This record gives sequence, C-alpha cells and structure tokens, in this order.
Amino acid sequence: MATGSNDMPDHRKRNTFTSYVAPMAGDVRATADTNEWCLPSDLRDVHLATPRMLSGEQIVASAPAYMYSPIAPMEGSGNSSNSSSSTSNNINSSIGNGNGNGNNSSSSSGGARYSRGGHKEATFGLLSVTNFKLAFVPLHGGQGAQSAPLASDLYQGNNFLGRNEVTLNNIDQIYTISEQGRAASALQAARMAGTSSRRKKLEPAKQHNLNGRIVALHIICKNFRLLKFAFQQQDSKLSGASDYGKLIASALARFAYPMRHDLSFAYSYQEPYYSTLVGVSMYASKNDWARELIRCGATEWQVVSASSVPLLQNRLHASKYTLPPHFVIPKCCEVDRFLQLSLAFCDSRAAFWVYSYGSSAASLVRLAELQPSSQQDTKLENIMLELVRKCDERKQLKLIQLTDQLPSTQDVQRAYHKLRRLCTPETPEKFMLQDDKYLALLEKTNWLLYVSLCLRQASEAAATLRASVTCVLQESNGRDLCCVISSLTQLLLDPHFRTIDGFQSLVQKEWVALEHPFQRRLGHVYVSNSEQAPDSEQSPIFLLYLDCVWQLLQQFPDEFEFSQTYLTTLWDACFMPIFDTFQFDSQAQRARAVSEGRLVLRPVWDWGEQFSEKDKMFFTNPLYQRQRGDLASSQNYRRSLAVGGQHKLLSTTGTGGPLATSSPSRYTINPQLFATQSTVPQDRYLQPSHRILDLSVWDQCYYRWLPVLDIRGGGQPQVDLFYRLMLSNIAKAQRCIDLQSFEDLPDAFYEAMGEQRPSPQSQRDQDQRQQEEPVEYVDGVERRRKPDPSAGGGGSTANGLNVVNGGPLQLSTLSSFFPFGSPIAGDAPHELYDILSGSTELLLDTSSILDKSSIV
Repeated sequence: MATGSNDMPDHRKRNTFTSYVAPMAGDVRATADTNEWCLPSDLRDVHLATPRMLSGEQIVASAPAYMYSPIAPMEGSGNSSNSSSSTSNNINSSIGNGNGNGNNSSSSSGGARYSRGGHKEATFGLLSVTNFKLAFVPLHGGQGAQSAPLASDLYQGNNFLGRNEVTLNNIDQIYTISEQGRAASALQAARMAGTSSRRKKLEPAKQHNLNGRIVALHIICKNFRLLKFAFQQQDSKLSGASDYGKLIASALARFAYPMRHDLSFAYSYQEPYYSTLVGVSMYASKNDWARELIRCGATEWQVVSASSVPLLQNRLHASKYTLPPHFVIPKCCEVDRFLQLSLAFCDSRAAFWVYSYGSSAASLVRLAELQPSSQQDTKLENIMLELVRKCDERKQLKLIQLTDQLPSTQDVQRAYHKLRRLCTPETPEKFMLQDDKYLALLEKTNWLLYVSLCLRQASEAAATLRASVTCVLQESNGRDLCCVISSLTQLLLDPHFRTIDGFQSLVQKEWVALEHPFQRRLGHVYVSNSEQAPDSEQSPIFLLYLDCVWQLLQQFPDEFEFSQTYLTTLWDACFMPIFDTFQFDSQAQRARAVSEGRLVLRPVWDWGEQFSEKDKMFFTNPLYQRQRGDLASSQNYRRSLAVGGQHKLLSTTGTGGPLATSSPSRYTINPQLFATQSTVPQDRYLQPSHRILDLSVWDQCYYRWLPVLDIRGGGQPQVDLFYRLMLSNIAKAQRCIDLQSFEDLPDAFYEAMGEQRPSPQSQRDQDQRQQEEPVEYVDGVERRRKPDPSAGGGGSTANGLNVVNGGPLQLSTLSSFFPFGSPIAGDAPHELYDILSGSTELLLDTSSILDKSSIV
C-alpha cells in the first residue's frame, strides 16, 4: 500500500505496494515507477496460458491468480516418510503459516512461484471458468502455454481433465474472502482466510450477493479436494481496474450450481461415442435380467418389461408409477395385480427380485415401505410378502427393516460433511489442532460407525441366504440403503461380482437399472425452493458403499480383482458429466435427455475413453488370485447365451449406449428352457469383521489432496508394486523354464544365488565349457559350477533393489497415495511401466501359475 507524507524523507515516499498478480500485457502499471516489483516480461503473458478445451466447451471468465497448496510437507525433508494421519510432531512448517518456512507441494508440475520473501508459497498462473470445469494453468518461466505433464510422470492422467482442473459438478462449497483493511495483498488474504470473519459461503440461492472486493476463494470439492486461490486487488482509481476475485466468483455462482439438468456440459459435448465395452451386463434389456435369473437358478420369478404392459402404455395410468424399464416379480402373481399392489408403496417399489443363492434358490428381494396414507393398514404389505414367500422352495422369509437398523440419508450427509471438514483443513494451524485430537474427531463424524452398520446388515443378509431363507430388504423408498446392503450381500456371496466386469455389472444392476437417485444425492442439480435447503436431498450413499467395498478389499485382498485405485477413480467419475452412468435419477430421465436434449450416452465403464492403458493398469489388484474354475464357468455361462445354435444375443453396448437395447430383441431368452440349477459357487463366501476397531480410514480417497500426509516409500501402493515386481520375476522364470533358455532370468535369481549376471560372451564361453567338460552328478543332480565373482557381469543388485542399466531401480520413492500423489518422474517410471505391464499380463492370464491350486 502506498503511504506517504509531506514530512517524510524522499526515500520513504516511494510506492511500497507489492503485486502478486502479473499485470496484463500493455498495462501502464507494469513499470518501475508505479510498481516496485515488476514481474519478468515472460510472465506478463499470463493471458496466453489458456486451458485445453473440449468440443462444445467455452470459457466464461479468466483471471490471473495464485494457487496455494492447502497443507504442504515439511521443508527440506526431501520426503515425508515419517508422515501419517497423526503427524503433529513431524510437521514443523507449512505454507501460509506466517513464518516464511512454507514449501509448495502442489500437484502442479513446475510453474513460476513467487512470494514476498522469495519463498515458494504459491503457483502463479491463469484461473479460468468454463461451462465444464474450473481450470488453473500454471505459467512456466519463458512459456505462455499450458504445462503438459511429462511423458515419464507416473501419475493418473485423465483425457478430459488436467491435474489442476475439476469439473463444475465436483464443486460443492465456495467460500469468498473479502479484503482486510484498505488493501490486503493476496498473500495476506491467504494467510488470514482461516480465521477471517469476512470468510463467507457463496449460497447457490443467493449467487448474486457478492459484496466487497474478493481477494481469495476457497473451493471444497465433493471428492475431498480443497482448492485455494488468491487474487491481487486492483486500485479502482486506475483505468482498466478489475476485481478478479469477484469475476471468478460470479462465474462459479452462475455455472457451478445449475438449476436444470439440461444445463450440464453433457448436453454440449456432442462427440460421437463408439463403444469398446465388453463383458459388462448393462441390465438395460429383458435378456440381461433373464440371463441373471438363469445364472442364479431362480425359476419362480419372471421378468417384466414396462413397454410390454398395456396398462403402462396408457399415459393416464402410467403417470401413477415410477417403475424401471425392466424388473423381476413373482411368477405366481399376475402383472396387473402386482402393479395394483405396488401403488401402496413409496415410488411404486413393490417386491423386486435382485439375486438368488443356494440350491434352494433363496432370493434377495428389495421392497419399499408403504405410503404414509397406507401405513395404518398393513394388509397390502402382507399380501406382497406372501407372494414373495411362495417363490421360496422352503416357504421361509426374513424381513430386514433397514430404516430401523441403518442411518437416514441425512445422517449420512452430516457424517460426510464432518469427515470432509476433517480432511480439508483450511490452514496449517487448523490442521495441527485437528491432528492433536484426530481420533476423537473421527469418532464424532460417525462415518466409520455407518460403515460398520452396513457391513453388519450385509453379513446378516448373506447369512440368511446361506441358510436357504429368502431375505427381504425394506427401507423408505427402496432406492438408497437397499442398494448398499443388496450390493454388499452379493459381493459377500458371489465371486463373480468381485471381478472388475462383475462389479461393474453389479453397480449397473443395483444402482443404475433399479434407479438410485444419483442426480439428487450427488447434487448435480440444485433446487431453488425457498422452503427447502438446496442440499436437503444430497447424500453420498454411493460413497458409503464404496467405502464398505474398500473395507472388504483390505480384509480379503486376494478375493478382489480390482484395486483401491479403481474404487477411488470410480468416486471421481461420479462427477464427470460427460458420462451418463451417475447423472440421472431414473431411466425415464435418461430416455428423455436422449430424445429431447439429444444427449450422447457414454457409460463410465468404458474406461478407455478417460484413461490410457498405463492408467488402467492401476485398476487391477496384484494380490488377486483367480480360481482355476473361473475361466471354465465364465465360458460356459457365455455359451449358454446362444439361442438357436448359430444365433447369438444382441449386444447391450452398441454405439447408441445403454439405451440402444431398450427395443425388444429378436431373440428373447426364456429362463424355463435352461437348467434350473444355480451356477454360483457355494464355497466362496466372505465373512467380514464389521466392528469399528476392525475398520480403517480410506486414506487414498480422503487424504490424497494433503501432501503433508504422504508417506514416501510406504503404504499399500508400495506393497502392490513389489508384489507386481515379484509377479514379473515369476513370469520371467517360468518363461525361461518353458523355453529352456536361461539368458533372461530375472535379477532376483542371481541375487538369491549370490552370483552376478554373466555377460553374453561369458555366457557363451560357459556353455561351451559345460559341453566340453564331463557332467558331474551328486545324488542324481547335476552339480552347477559357480562363475568367478570377479568376472564382469551385466547386472547386480544394490540395497536389495533391482539394478537396471547400471543403476538401482528406486522403487522406494512411490507416494502412499499412488497414483494420485505427487507425480514420480525421472528414470524410474520407465522401469515401473515394464513392471506394471508384465504383471498385468500375468494377472489377466487365467491359466497362469497364480492359481491357488498350483501354489504350495
């Protein structure tokens, strides 16, 4: 701030204002007379650092800004190997703590960093709001373009989003920080934001009430990411002045909280979609449900398509129902009678079959509660339960009231907010305060309590089915916690759903086809009802389910084909509007968007649309052990789909997306023509521990945006990587044995033998000597002659790590949040690619030596 007086000496009358934002090109203030600190000329071209745009994407607003890392690791530590979720004794400094010891550890690679004392506290660049995302492009010295990740970086990259970009769907809360005093700098605003009384939440219903100059923004995302941006205030007396903070905040208020779904970017992105999806059942046709009935041996149930029911084709009657396009009901009940009974239940959700288990084909059924007007008379509910009971061979039934046993959707929402506040501290001081009482604060969130309750109810439901008793899950609308418990129950019982394709089919069946209200629960559309809070219906039920699956993955690491990276990526994909899987409340909404909005449907399961082959390698679990019978059962199952010998069923994943199968298939499966025995294995069920003390915090998903908690060379990713290395070595050794050629033995073999890898010439000389010398046998075994250790070799080991090209392969530099932590660059990623590729091929080879029956 410029200060001065007529009595001041000349050397104190100079302008002492310090700018933290590069002036625009041609700005007269970019001179030494008006600004003491003039940025280099190559940094004044910040307006050239535009983000990469997609088809149909448009920039709404742009402004130069600084991006701050929420909590950075210790300065000068080199790594955070001693960091953990309780690291208060190890955290001595972090950015913005006012002592000048900050260290930036932003996920951005490179960038020009400036601060008052030359400290690396922020990354300077261009902040842009588009109709799709919020994008920050770091400005490199000497460059005015977007910084692209290095080809050698080992970090998950998305084809649609950069590292410093988030979709507008992902933005949950926006806080504005107004100016402090007459002229607060961007650095001061960032430091004081955590305790400032001028920190105000930007309400969607009051998006135009932006008073005062905004010097900083705090943006909290639904995937637990905290973004902090600061803007330099502009003097209003100067021509061309602009309040950059208000410019960005106004654009976010307008586009981040859409009031209608057709304002989503998905309607603007009209790129054609060509499906490469194979192996995932979309449950978008009658045949998909019929196949599942055959697989489970459920002979007492029938598939009903709404399009084939005359009553549902009458618009007057159809408006009374909110039914999915296809559903399975008791065969002993006529369709019209079933529809009449369903009107007494919330959302017309009468008893829907989802799964059967065991030789008696005990069924898992989802049922909503009675309408408020019908709750006094339970006669209709008893009739419906009796119809379900008739489908059970032993005429037994158990009703589990989930509403009484599990939290409500609002309870889950409150727990989610408390957990997110714990994972997104605004300042280092707040982080330290939370860290001192972390376990107490974690307990108060109730998040792990709700995870425990869900696992307990799923275990009870699974035990009921294993006892050959039909299990009916009942909750208010049958579309929220019913999805969680039903999906978990099938995961515990059926190994098919623990594969990647099977898990995706399970989500498609339980969540998408049976219409979990993703649009309302994930807040894709904000309701502008004055009597109702905009987020009153929001609740991350799907995240609660994914957390439960992650707990199972920790307890049974060899039973799941997918990794925790896959689960974390799946949660991120919920906020990618380009893909329709998690964007709608019902199939009717999806069909209307296609017909009226000309939406191009893209299932999120086609991961090749978003990620490269390298990134998809992270989705597989190296600890997974495929059973010997899995391949045969899978082939038999697929062969059973053939109808009429040469005719095969139509694909459910054509170029038109999942709805391409809504039209009737020429060949319709009749479950009565197939064997009635279930093909689900009966000896592969899981019995998880569901006590809170047996559960953990999903650190990769919740803490990955806090660099201070990164553990270099530790955590589950490091275990997975070394296991992949072991698999690669096993594959190499097996290949050498099969080909009887031992030149490509892995380095681990020579390390175990205490030998050095022979050079090609020495190997040939040794082979020649062995042919010339007589063979000596000891107890019938050929004696091997060890080579001279002093002889030159092509490779060795160092510190227990493989040596590649004369140097050690430093695997210990991985992030504990890999592949979401700080990117790994240098020579190591090239070798890591080989390990990932080799182990992935081995994992996908169903005839490999990893079969449990072949391991001693």
